[in-house]
Amino acid sequence: MADVKDTRKPDQVFTSADRIRQLNEIDKDVAKLIHSAGLAIQALTNARSGESPSDNSLASHQARFKEATSQYFALLSSIDVRLRRQVYALEEASILAPEIASSRAENLPGASSGGVAGASSNPLDVSWLNSRKDTVGKDKEAELWAAAREFVEQISNPASLSSATRTEGGQQEKMEVD
Repeated sequence: MADVKDTRKPDQVFTSADRIRQLNEIDKDVAKLIHSAGLAIQALTNARSGESPSDNSLASHQARFKEATSQYFALLSSIDVRLRRQVYALEEASILAPEIASSRAENLPGASSGGVAGASSNPLDVSWLNSRKDTVGKDKEAELWAAAREFVEQISNPASLSSATRTEGGQQEKMEVD
């Protein structure tokens, strides 16, 4: 992993091409991040890896896990810092207004003005997005009603009754449904 060093002067201005190059590097590091997460998970299993197929000792698993997790967290920190710089650059260019995120966070349910920073400041929070769409419960309820309707139709249709509902005399016995 190559260390990203900020060699720019404090008043240096990046062009849009420079910003796109930086975002491309971040994108490549996200792929490396996912790969290192996969290596960490693989170190926790007994699956054979291409690197050392014969060494399956606990110590080697621990060493591979520690190496993969340290790489993961280093990449995660680096990506976070670089993405924050990109957001700040967008705010400075007035492309993204800095007060939008804070005003959306204050309007979220359960958000307080003096709350923990970052606790609910993300307007793309999964729980917030899921609360905006209430079709999952309605879809499941419709599915259950359809299954109940089918069950009632099966019970009420004499041709679909099994032989277990016939009496000893061979005649069908009607079942009543509550």
